[in-house]
Amino acid sequence: MSYVLSQIGNALMDYQTDQEGMIDYAWGHALISDGTHEAIVKNCDFAKLGQTEECENALNEYYGLYDIMDMYSLYTPLCPEGSPLSTSSMVSQSTATPKFSRLEYLRKIPAGYDPCLMNYATTYFNRPDVQEALHANVTNISRPWALCNFDVLYAWNDSTDSVLPIIKKLSDGGLRIWIYSGDTDGRVPVTATRYTLNKLALNVTEDWTPWYSHKEVGGWSIVYDGLTFVTVKGAGHQVPTFAPKRSLQLIKIS
Repeated sequence: MSYVLSQIGNALMDYQTDQEGMIDYAWGHALISDGTHEAIVKNCDFAKLGQTEECENALNEYYGLYDIMDMYSLYTPLCPEGSPLSTSSMVSQSTATPKFSRLEYLRKIPAGYDPCLMNYATTYFNRPDVQEALHANVTNISRPWALCNFDVLYAWNDSTDSVLPIIKKLSDGGLRIWIYSGDTDGRVPVTATRYTLNKLALNVTEDWTPWYSHKEVGGWSIVYDGLTFVTVKGAGHQVPTFAPKRSLQLIKIS
């Protein structure tokens, strides 16, 4: 089988531009104040991991925003706090992380049309009868089953800061690269991906152009040498969850 196309969706690709774009996106969508944005721009250097106290304080203001909103889908309501399926009911508080003193927003489970959608598995796999049927947790570990093991995540320290060299190598080798981005995702937003792709300094062969799904604008695209970037209108972090018809159309036109 010949592998000719790679599609990458709302992906972290470059640490520096991912962080810068995340902050600028929040400001551009009226989620943070001018003062918070200016403080982050002035005090934070995302080209390095260690940050100043002034930067940390400004970032804490930014992260606080997502205590009351879904970072992965700005215009989707949160799972009701009183529900047994709410994120806060199912996930314990995080510990300090290696990159920032506060990354609790990562614990917010992406929401779809049903804001509790991603919490169903957590509820199901924590049922004693389900664990017994699966012969799981036979050692009676006290902590609940969770979708992601953040202890492992926070201990992971060998990840690269950028995958752009890999993307360029694949593109230069003849692999078609499609990068798509749901435009309501605040975690890896369109802004961050555009900043990241600008680092590649690729030649533009077809500039910003609308694409269509069921006779309506499905998003926008820009074509570079060996790479295409596509936005998906109204979609959050996990694009097919929020825009299944547009996602299917995206596959058809790629």
